[in-house]
Amino acid sequence: MTPGLPYQDPVDLNTSTPQDLTLRLVAERTQFDISGKKVWGDSYNGDYVGPTMHFTPGEHVTLTLVNKLATPTNLHFHGMHMTPSGAGDNPFISVPPGTTFTYNFDIPLDQPLGTFWYHDHEMCTGNQTMNMPGMPATTPMGSCADTESQIFAGLSGAIVVSANGGFGAGADQGLVVHTMVFKDMQIDKTGQIVQNQGLVSINSNNPTVRLVNGQLQPVLTMLPGQTELWRLTNAGADIFYDLHLDGYTFTVVAQDGYPAAVLTTATTLLLPPGKRYDVLVSASSHPGDAWLQTLPYSNGPGGDSYPAVNLLRLHVAGEASPTASTPPAAEAGWATSTAGTSLAAAPIAQSRTVTLSENAAGTVMYINGKQFDPNKSIFSTPAILGTVEQWTVLNTTGEVHPFHLHTDHFQVMSIAGVAQPYVGQQDTIPVPYEQNGTPGQVVIRIAFTDFTGRLMFHCHIAAHEDSGMMSFINVDQPPAGFDKRLMWNAGP
Repeated sequence: MTPGLPYQDPVDLNTSTPQDLTLRLVAERTQFDISGKKVWGDSYNGDYVGPTMHFTPGEHVTLTLVNKLATPTNLHFHGMHMTPSGAGDNPFISVPPGTTFTYNFDIPLDQPLGTFWYHDHEMCTGNQTMNMPGMPATTPMGSCADTESQIFAGLSGAIVVSANGGFGAGADQGLVVHTMVFKDMQIDKTGQIVQNQGLVSINSNNPTVRLVNGQLQPVLTMLPGQTELWRLTNAGADIFYDLHLDGYTFTVVAQDGYPAAVLTTATTLLLPPGKRYDVLVSASSHPGDAWLQTLPYSNGPGGDSYPAVNLLRLHVAGEASPTASTPPAAEAGWATSTAGTSLAAAPIAQSRTVTLSENAAGTVMYINGKQFDPNKSIFSTPAILGTVEQWTVLNTTGEVHPFHLHTDHFQVMSIAGVAQPYVGQQDTIPVPYEQNGTPGQVVIRIAFTDFTGRLMFHCHIAAHEDSGMMSFINVDQPPAGFDKRLMWNAGP
């Protein structure tokens, strides 16, 4: 691979967002050109990083998925607030090889504007043991490739929801916007992306090639003093990114697609699989270079350890001009003014405990002592639409598990017993690992709004959800006589 080529954003699936939007994705085996190296994997429409979908609130989307793969597949619209049933964001859909399926869904008028992503979520029910190197894979060739294999092969891409083609009120004032999709690949001796098949298995702790939009260490050029919006998206299967831009800070305006309630700045941002941050970056006033890196990171004694890797070189050059630099105030102010209401004062309709665990070998995963059952939730009672619940998520393992909820976002109330300030909603949160016999703990509150049906939740390390660390909660309409004092109305 040749590093140092000019930075490129992913290609766009659509460049307009009409009231009725029709899209087409073709999933197929593809030979990619990755910074000059030929690599075989799976693609949407021929690209290792799937083309970016652009949606707008109030839009109706008709999306046809054409499956030219040798395995069943499907789509999940990660983080989007849309129906989990029917032909919507329904992970129970399975599209057999050689067939097509048409998704039909509406983007709600109150859908937040931000960065989301899409990927395969084929559950291949029945294969719920983690694949280990040297052992026969639980997903044999010619059958169903699990979620880890399909995402790792290339089946993921970004979604941008906007009202005007940008991010918010400041986007039409000259702000440059970049979508940065982080993925990694391990390549075998035949030029294939490693898959769980035969005696070969994906090992997320193995050396891997980290890429930005399918490029190896691309060079992004900015003018001195210029401010840009970067949409940071971990669209890989298993590994974490601990992002740092030497000498710079990130101004966080959105997390997991939802606007920030309070502006924060950070010198590092941890992105577990599935995580997104929308950040403002202002170039130095003087020419020079800086590396966007992922720092050394371990997700626990029972997990992986990753070395530092240079991802992208920021090259500041040229002369600043008034039209090239947009003050971040308008963009940042728009974000905070559209953030959702805190759930701190909401009545709690139900409290639940979610315990993440695994066997001693780390190959079989559980939630509340049970592996994923597509026909039965781990909870005997449903959530009620229009209410808020508080969940305590416990981690009894020796590795961090990024907890993800479909359809509805949540507010993090505390981590390891420490109360958290309200900075906005999110859909993915790393749950700390157990230490000295004390489980890691995250407390979240969820407002169940707009949609009934089965809402999935799981660890977003794809190998772990494939290995059983996944379930769903049924969301029902309020029954007759339900106590209205438990209903939550956030107000305007």
